[in-house]
Amino acid sequence: MQYQYVIGMDISKHNFDMAILSANSPEEIFHNAFSNDAKGFGEMMNFVNEMMPGFDCNKALFCMEATGLYCNALLQFFQSQQANAWVENAIQIKRSLGLKRGKTDKVDSISIAKYAFKNAELVRLWKPSGAVLEKIKHLATLRERMVVTQKRLVTPIEELRDAGQEKMAEYLHKSIKRSITAIDADLKKIEEKIMECLKEDASLNHLFALITSVVGIGFVTAINLIIHTQGFNIMCDSRKLACYCGVAPFPYQSGISIKGRTKVSHMANKKLKTNLHLAALTAIKFDPQLKAYYDRKVLDGKAKMSVINAVRFKLLARVVSVVKNDREYVKKTA
Repeated sequence: MQYQYVIGMDISKHNFDMAILSANSPEEIFHNAFSNDAKGFGEMMNFVNEMMPGFDCNKALFCMEATGLYCNALLQFFQSQQANAWVENAIQIKRSLGLKRGKTDKVDSISIAKYAFKNAELVRLWKPSGAVLEKIKHLATLRERMVVTQKRLVTPIEELRDAGQEKMAEYLHKSIKRSITAIDADLKKIEEKIMECLKEDASLNHLFALITSVVGIGFVTAINLIIHTQGFNIMCDSRKLACYCGVAPFPYQSGISIKGRTKVSHMANKKLKTNLHLAALTAIKFDPQLKAYYDRKVLDGKAKMSVINAVRFKLLARVVSVVKNDREYVKKTA
């Protein structure tokens, strides 16, 4: 094993638990909990050095679940220490450990350590996104929250209209008209800031131009693809990306008695899946080749959603192709 120590970390907003396994004696586990701040990080290193004299971060693997903002400060600390950090999907860890009863932060940190110890050969070390991409990520998240807020305001009014209560719907609409207008203006400003950020980084700006050259791939889909693949540095394989986005179909069968229809997995990045669905609808409308493909498959009796999913996959394949070949997509006729 390449790592002398494997350390599992269960992180919450204010605290984190850590469990340490040694490659020489994995049955022996050291556990402690610390505050999720600079003071706690210092105490953690003191504890590790006390338990394991001569401890070297380069010979240790720190594994944690992806918890968004909660693990950011710790990851920055590990970067400053040149430590090996592994940020893994929580579902991946949970399902690999099988059934278990009870849940505490201590038990979870031990489970993460055991998962990392067992699967160390599959490690994907965390790498910082870069200042510009990190800024774009936060702006995109803010934009998404504002879109959700706007939808929550508008949806009940639309439902009233659908129910025939036009007067009440109009009354409510007038009450929030200024708010909706303000949100629209802020959304426009956020999108402009994202474009400004892209122009700060020539490689990201070029990547954005490549991706949006694919018919159907618009601003939101392109930005989210760049964010979740870290500029296509951690994922640039069409099949793997399709699995991640939930558009890759898988067979469902067992023996000779169970033969279900081929379908996509529910384990996916739902945000990208939704983006790609809208992109596919746009592509079917404006790309002659994909429109001809869609019409032909529907006439053959294929389910519409199944064909749309195939279009999603084709769009991802085109995106990966233009990125790998460093060449914008050339629109083809049917």
